[in-house]
Amino acid sequence: MRILIAIISFVLLFVGCSSNLNMGYYSVLQKDYRFNINAPVVIMHDVNDILSAYYVDLIIYELQKRGFTSLYKQSELKLSHARNAIFIRLYKEVKPYPSVSYNYSVMNDGVVSSCYFYGEKFYCDNSPQKTLNLTDFSQRMDYVLTYHFTLDWYDVNTRQRIMFVDGSVRGKTCGYNYVFRDLVYHTINRMDFTREENYNYTSPLPRYWVCD
Repeated sequence: MRILIAIISFVLLFVGCSSNLNMGYYSVLQKDYRFNINAPVVIMHDVNDILSAYYVDLIIYELQKRGFTSLYKQSELKLSHARNAIFIRLYKEVKPYPSVSYNYSVMNDGVVSSCYFYGEKFYCDNSPQKTLNLTDFSQRMDYVLTYHFTLDWYDVNTRQRIMFVDGSVRGKTCGYNYVFRDLVYHTINRMDFTREENYNYTSPLPRYWVCD
């Protein structure tokens, strides 16, 4: 019985410690373009981009779940034989930003006389006026890490961009090992081929993943 209680307590501990990934979705598209889910589409990336190449199979799988039936890797289909080309990229971006801290102290700012009548007598009270004054400040450089998954979608025949999507995860990830995997999943599943969008959302980490 004690062992069962200990197990339940352990599980409840992790249930209460779940955290979220701060994610974003941004897209622009060519108005009135008709996407053909049956037309051949080639998934392309920089030949030296090992990270993006690793996720090609997952990207194809998620796009197939959205209805696209003719998806190919860049080694499987010549670009001239495709209707659309999607240039993908997964990467990390580190940006610095200054952080300033201010220190204040309470100081006497002269004396204010407050006079009044009380009954038939006249009273004055000389009270010091206290104000907050800036006494010191410090500046440091902080850094924010952002994960990106971009899809740059082109019509091969017209050589025009028809859609651009940028999925992102910004800030604290708690050492989560599957940020890019989840980013691919959420971004593709949120793609709207009829309108442009720009918004933020959160995605919960697994309940067993402890985040300080």
